[in-house]
Amino acid sequence: MDEVAEYFGKKVLREVDENQFWDNLPDIKKKISDRAVLRAIHFFGDNDRAKAETEALKNNRFEDFLTLVNESGDSSMHYLQNLYSCRKPTEQGIPLAIMAGKRILKGNGAVRVHGGGFAGTVQAFVSNDLVNAYRSEMDRIFGQNSCYIMTIRPFGGIEIK
Repeated sequence: MDEVAEYFGKKVLREVDENQFWDNLPDIKKKISDRAVLRAIHFFGDNDRAKAETEALKNNRFEDFLTLVNESGDSSMHYLQNLYSCRKPTEQGIPLAIMAGKRILKGNGAVRVHGGGFAGTVQAFVSNDLVNAYRSEMDRIFGQNSCYIMTIRPFGGIEIK
């Protein structure tokens, strides 16, 4: 993504206008790797999705939020390409966990990569009626206590004194 920003004389990609990016794509491709271009495409899309996720939650449209989470996860897989290390391409625990999660959820909820990507985790939004099945299957596949059940507070980060 830095390479794409540099192409436009910017320090970071968020300073680049997405329309200018698309207008200049033929020339960008001549100078920058396809992978860097795909990662930039993810960045632009995910910024828009993050705003849409916020609006969905503010307006109690949780199903829309889950759809956006899944879209973001798919974009991470296809464009950001951060689900496994190219140094160890045979080790693909994150994609395996995502696909196992999708199999359990059967279109309900959401599951995606979260955190550091290559060494990150999977974040899943699982309805209460599927939590036990989800955890049991993840522990069966990846080892006991590999799945942690978290809850979401109704407020953001706070300072504790």
